[in-house]
Amino acid sequence: MYRKSRGFVVNLNGAGMQKSFVILSLGTAVIFVLAGILFASQAGRGLSSQQVGKMTVAMSSGVLLHTMSYEIPYFEAVQKNEENIDVSSLAFRLITSINPKDPRSFLGNELPGFSLFDTEVLVSGKELALSELPFESSPPPEALKKEADTAKAAPAQAETEKPMEQEVLSTNGKKVFFIYNTHNRESWVHAVPEARAKNNPDLAMDSETNITLVSKRLSQSLEKNGIGSSVGTTDFTGRLINRGAAYALSYAESLKAVKAVMAQNRDLNYFIDIHRDSLRRKSTTVTLDGKSYAQIHFVIGMRNKNWEKNQQFALKVHNAVEKKYPGLSKGIFGKKGGNGEYNQSVSPNAILIEVGGVDNTIEECYRTADVLAEAIAEVYWEAEKVDAKTKPKRS
Repeated sequence: MYRKSRGFVVNLNGAGMQKSFVILSLGTAVIFVLAGILFASQAGRGLSSQQVGKMTVAMSSGVLLHTMSYEIPYFEAVQKNEENIDVSSLAFRLITSINPKDPRSFLGNELPGFSLFDTEVLVSGKELALSELPFESSPPPEALKKEADTAKAAPAQAETEKPMEQEVLSTNGKKVFFIYNTHNRESWVHAVPEARAKNNPDLAMDSETNITLVSKRLSQSLEKNGIGSSVGTTDFTGRLINRGAAYALSYAESLKAVKAVMAQNRDLNYFIDIHRDSLRRKSTTVTLDGKSYAQIHFVIGMRNKNWEKNQQFALKVHNAVEKKYPGLSKGIFGKKGGNGEYNQSVSPNAILIEVGGVDNTIEECYRTADVLAEAIAEVYWEAEKVDAKTKPKRS
């Protein structure tokens, strides 16, 4: 009995088959080349906290709960009430870094000057609209050149909101904090007649009544908490005006002062640059227990290679503020555009704090400065306790 064997022959001579084979070969080659470039560029690197943060931010609460439910059964029941998981949208965002809900992800690298809006939300107590993100605008030339016609008296110090407890801890005369103002002439609409008349926040610049008053208040409050601090009094904006230099060079100018005080005082380890935001009142004010406060937020320069250490310090202060005054801190924001470093490479304890906006009052800023001092003191003394425990005992 004979068996018949059947077979088939593939004809590759057809034009359609040849075209398909060429496309498949080229596609495979491109995939291997891209994979090789990707892994070569990431060789020796692990996932940074920034990369992990971006991945988790890209995920909705439903996705996170669903993922966690594989290990923690409790979340399986919780995530049933959450929204449906859009896997395709999540994958697209992770692969391309494009968020369909955020137009900056489409336009950020294409439009000149759009990098000013590249603020990343590192820590936030609530969901923020794009219009609520911190924004730093350069004042017009007339605001920089204008000098005060007559000397104005500084606003009266607001009463401390609640009496401080009797000092127990002290730096014993050592100045460990340096507080300064890179944009030292930032003022408020109510304090500048021209800005008030035109209702133009960009004109809220003044050589006397300005953000330096808040720095002085913060320093005084830190002293009441036993922490020695000094306040920089250099008029950086005035220096730039006299030299005819661009306002964008403000941080280069203030960095000189920071390095100078560091060389003079080795005890300095904390550096705080105080600013006020350009946003209007509704985005910079909160009412707590019947009193209005100027909201704060922290800015971390992500061009500093050690920016995560600065973020850790900012996070401790943010948490301390939110623990006692929920809603006072808007969060921590990272920026790569603009200056992108903000003199924060000088110390892991260097941060930039925006206190209120152009429409806040001096009294509101003073209240916030007192709260901020309490939070900073709490973080500082806790760190001192940890350092004392880790230092080797002398025999």
